[in-house]
Amino acid sequence: MLSEKEYLKRFSVIQEPTVNAVRRVAKRIQPGQTEIEIAEILDKELRGDSLSEHWYPILVHAGEMTGVPVSRRYHLPANDVVVHESDILILDVTPIDKTVWSNWAETFAIGNDEFYNKLTQDVQAVVDAAYEYSSTQAKTVGDIVDFCSKEIEKYNLRSIDSRKDFGHSIFQVPEGQTVDKTPLGDRLFLNEDYRNVKLSGIISIEPHLARLNSVDGKLYGAKQQRVLIF
Repeated sequence: MLSEKEYLKRFSVIQEPTVNAVRRVAKRIQPGQTEIEIAEILDKELRGDSLSEHWYPILVHAGEMTGVPVSRRYHLPANDVVVHESDILILDVTPIDKTVWSNWAETFAIGNDEFYNKLTQDVQAVVDAAYEYSSTQAKTVGDIVDFCSKEIEKYNLRSIDSRKDFGHSIFQVPEGQTVDKTPLGDRLFLNEDYRNVKLSGIISIEPHLARLNSVDGKLYGAKQQRVLIF
């Protein structure tokens, strides 16, 4: 395992290409592509940056599937979910390099649909506000949870995560250890169960938030992310 200083340096080195790969792929998405095709393109893009292993499977949620919690337990990329001319898409990846995994989740509005654009912008506003607050004032998980809850209500959004997690820690794991082999006790989530835990290390703020679309009466979600180092 790396020292804390070495770990933070290595995380920064692999986090940047992770974010860039997600954004490059998002720019090339075309209507008619399936979630599986997009996941395969993203995997190839990450491999081009020498990131060929994953702590967690690549997740792609398009359209109505953005209203389903972003988790391998609920939905994996599918061949029968296709991107439309106007759509919304969540990409979520966690490449791993030996003991260090990076993490990036971002939502993209495809086309010029007003509802999808507003949803992605409002969720980004919540995350940005939480990031600024956490950078300057938050001391515990409970501080972030309380702040996020107020911001979510202000924007008329709802959390659709099953545990109302607003984010999690990012930490070293034994070499090659995937999420399935990582004990829950080794992880920290930004939810009520961890309210009194002091903030430390690398913390990702990434609530999965949703809103009903009055046009079709369906729930659509967005997940944006900011990462802090305490």
